[in-house]
Amino acid sequence: MHVTDLWGIALLAAGGLFAWWLANRMVERPDRVFVARMVALSFGLRAGWSIFQHIIYPPIWALVAADARARYGIAVREAALWKQGLASPALPETLSQAHEQLIRLQVTSMMYVFGPSPIVAEALPITLNVTVVIAVYLICRHIGGTRHSARAAVVLAALLPSLIFWSTQIVKDPITGTCIAWAVLAMMKVSQRAHGGWLLLLIAANFIATVYRPYVGILLMVGQGLAWSATVKLPPTAAGKITRVAIFTLMAPVVLHFGVQEMQATYGENVDLEWAIEQYNVFHESAVQQGPGRGSEYAIPLTANSPAEAIVQLPLRILLLLLSPIPLFPGSIARMATYPEMWFIYLFVVPRFSTGIREAWQKNRAALVAILLVLSPLVVSYALKTAVSGEAIRMRSQFMAVLLIFAGIGHAVYARRKKERKSAKRINTPAARYARATSEAERDQAGT
Repeated sequence: MHVTDLWGIALLAAGGLFAWWLANRMVERPDRVFVARMVALSFGLRAGWSIFQHIIYPPIWALVAADARARYGIAVREAALWKQGLASPALPETLSQAHEQLIRLQVTSMMYVFGPSPIVAEALPITLNVTVVIAVYLICRHIGGTRHSARAAVVLAALLPSLIFWSTQIVKDPITGTCIAWAVLAMMKVSQRAHGGWLLLLIAANFIATVYRPYVGILLMVGQGLAWSATVKLPPTAAGKITRVAIFTLMAPVVLHFGVQEMQATYGENVDLEWAIEQYNVFHESAVQQGPGRGSEYAIPLTANSPAEAIVQLPLRILLLLLSPIPLFPGSIARMATYPEMWFIYLFVVPRFSTGIREAWQKNRAALVAILLVLSPLVVSYALKTAVSGEAIRMRSQFMAVLLIFAGIGHAVYARRKKERKSAKRINTPAARYARATSEAERDQAGT
């Protein structure tokens, strides 16, 4: 262990205290202790994994974090140049520059101040991403979920292994995932005319998401526009209905224009839908050529020869984005390491998610539609481009916690039904029937 690692552990401790304080400040009093404990547990697992992969068993980091290791190595070299006076920090001037430069600037600055340690670099994304657990609780309660459902959603968001893993890497996903969760909450608060603090949070979350990963910020704001156009209160007249449809329809070219503009600024003028589909195919071909254990660890044999074919495949691509890798086939160690979680998702989460969606549709349809519309541009974008690649698990980690809210609602429904079945069984036992018959006979005798 190096001295700089101690700085990292100190930053982790400070981040844990902040998350604990935030939970105790924002969560309703009856659930405050429970959520604070889950935040502490979730933070402890993340911090523990960070310490394990860098201090206890460093070789594991070389196996599972290629992007993070590359970014860390660049940041260490740049920080050394800063100290020698051979280079100086420069803020990105455009969104396309911010796409890659901002997180590198963030990590390099921390290496410059505290010294080279990946734990130092991971302290910020871990701290921010743990607060998603609090946002999940608040969203669930805001849309009318019971305390039981909110607690179940908190447990899933806090302990799902893939969410823990990706929040401990030096990548943009933990930060953008945090922005997405808090933006969804703030948008719903603002839509009900909450005080100005929620509006400031909404602006901040959208801004940070945009400068860290521009297309995420753009798609997130477009999703908010879709949600607003679908849920804004208009007169229940023909004119009101036509206005709603018109607003909703006009969002499509907005999505296309801003999405294409940002992608072209980042990747070149030749970027279009055909380019995105081609990138989807390249991931799969790379995996096939490199063989098992190389290239895309979670490749699915699904390709398209045209944008129209990809759009037809979109429902299947979305399912693959959300539910791959399918835990049935042998593969590399990295792929098979995800199988326990995938079986848990298939057998436990998916049934409860489906039930939760139905429950939310019956109890608070507007909130359900708003959440799904906010996330839909991101989900469609990732499904078109990355569902065949190892990035699928990584990309869905940005919005998975919000979707787990509905699994929490479904779990509460399951628990309620189980309680009702037990109650019905108790009512129909011989002893219960005898007691009811006796009581009725006594009432009849008293009446005569």
